[in-house]
Amino acid sequence: MRDSWTVSGLQAGWHWGIEKGIFAKHGVEVAHEDGNGSTTTVQLVNSGQFDVGHADLSVMAVARGKGLKLTSVAGLIQKTSLGVFVPKGSGLKTPKDLEGKEVIYTATSFEGPFIDPFLAAGGTSRDKLNLVSIDAASKIPSYAAGRGDGMITSIPFALASLKSRPSDYILFGDYGLALPSYGLVVTEATLEKRRAALQGLVQGYMEAWQQIIDGGDAAVEEAATIIMKRRPDAKLDREQLIGSIREHIKYFHTANTEGKPLGWQSEKDWANTISLLEGAKLIPAGSKPADYFTNALIATAGQ
Repeated sequence: MRDSWTVSGLQAGWHWGIEKGIFAKHGVEVAHEDGNGSTTTVQLVNSGQFDVGHADLSVMAVARGKGLKLTSVAGLIQKTSLGVFVPKGSGLKTPKDLEGKEVIYTATSFEGPFIDPFLAAGGTSRDKLNLVSIDAASKIPSYAAGRGDGMITSIPFALASLKSRPSDYILFGDYGLALPSYGLVVTEATLEKRRAALQGLVQGYMEAWQQIIDGGDAAVEEAATIIMKRRPDAKLDREQLIGSIREHIKYFHTANTEGKPLGWQSEKDWANTISLLEGAKLIPAGSKPADYFTNALIATAGQ
């Protein structure tokens, strides 16, 4: 499977599940590859180069609206995580405040399709900003080192990495963009042909994350240790990893998924997402939630 990003706490479920033998227990062997943006990951899954992508589901939805036969089989980060980091004390509090400022982002990542709707909702547009696209792997280090007046990315993904540049953030969700975030994406053909293996993958992945959640601080710290062991060349900061894992867990549920199994997706949340994407003309009108997701592979009580 292909991830959406370089190494971070968001990958804890994969590394924990592989290290602890959880995927093997579910009858699947996982080859986990880091990524460089959700848009690229979605394209690679669509072309058949990977069976599964861990990608932003809003990006998947836009691709689906363009005719790609993709679907989400599990949602992990279900609460909108997109935002704009700005230096603490800068006075930048709204999209309009970003006019004339250099804001870095990654065009091929999950924020790409949603920047214009976000700016429009905030009373401005990209031609009034100096938007600079840089590689996903370089974006956070560049901003942390002082480049740019702002950075667009996932808030929990980057928050723990910005100790050298204390920052506030402007949330996309505060401007009407309540969108799903990271989940598991497959083609309809793969879902049909490899359903049993995908079910093992999905249930193993969610079980891995649930073990981390249930284990509290000790498990979060162990998960960071496992990631560092499995990515020895990544020059990772242990405390940043711990912080990243903790921050991501806060975004796992929406009001409509509370009390449901981890990974379960809400039809109401998807209906809202479709309405937003249609309003922004990112997908054609007439879509139904069932076109974009299935909960068929999620474990339920008694399974």
